Amino acid sequence: MDSRTLRNLMRIVQTGSLSAAAEHSCLTVQALAAQLNKVEEQFGFRLFRRSNKGLTLTTQGTELTPYMDKVLVATRQLEEKVAALKVPGQRTLKVALNTTLSADFNRRMIGRLIEVFPDYQLEFSYAESMENLSKLKNEDFDLAVLIGPQKPGLPSIILPEVQVQVVGAHCGQEHDPLVLLGNKFQVRPADDCPYSHSFLRFLDAGLGNYESGKRMVYSCSETLTLSLITQMDGLGMVSRDAAQRNGLTIFPGFEDALEVRLAINNPELSGQALHDVVDLPLHERAERNVRSRSHRNGEKEVFAEIRT
Repeated sequence: MDSRTLRNLMRIVQTGSLSAAAEHSCLTVQALAAQLNKVEEQFGFRLFRRSNKGLTLTTQGTELTPYMDKVLVATRQLEEKVAALKVPGQRTLKVALNTTLSADFNRRMIGRLIEVFPDYQLEFSYAESMENLSKLKNEDFDLAVLIGPQKPGLPSIILPEVQVQVVGAHCGQEHDPLVLLGNKFQVRPADDCPYSHSFLRFLDAGLGNYESGKRMVYSCSETLTLSLITQMDGLGMVSRDAAQRNGLTIFPGFEDALEVRLAINNPELSGQALHDVVDLPLHERAERNVRSRSHRNGEKEVFAEIRT
């Protein structure tokens, strides 16, 4: 059964009338009736009950209707995608920006992408690194800004002189002894979190006597980590800017600098174009390239349509 026949059947469902559906389909009643009879013969059961008042769905027809509708939606989306691919300048480039970085950095990145890819319709989203990585793997995003070392099997370009400074932070006083801090609730970065190796170095730098049995929870979100630190009087690893903006106390004597990368999930993108993106001065000073609003906990969608 082709999509045209399926559309005609759905018109019968919507109108409850062969004549009305035939008119919408630009067919004769006889031709539409023949299509319906052929489909019912293929299925082995009737889709509609016939009566003087029109056509009504049978039990089988009622159960099939949602599936028929889904096929039509998917068919329409496929046709739209094929049409878009045929027209130059209508390709979509999906980019996941990083909320850990400053608003100024993201503004510059958006401007640079618009400049370098004028023939694309750009679709931007904002999230933390873990969610951005998921977008690359599961949602067909083309580019994503990630924090930390390169992920195996995922090509990326390092952003020169752009780093995120991460620190250990807590809700206590600046001069609280380590023995007292050792009893605090630990918010540890999950293994895949960009801050996980920094947290281990943080422990080795002075808090290595923490026992594995201490109260702890694992987090893969800086937003969640900040919330747990403040609500449970805990300690954890966050960006320096996030700690300062949330009034947390920073452990002295430890700071780790994490690199920032533009990860690529689209082999059709020109390598030179991608280098043009990262070669732009995307920062004013390296120390300012951290999250400007660490409390941001929702993803925002921004769409930029490029017309040529």
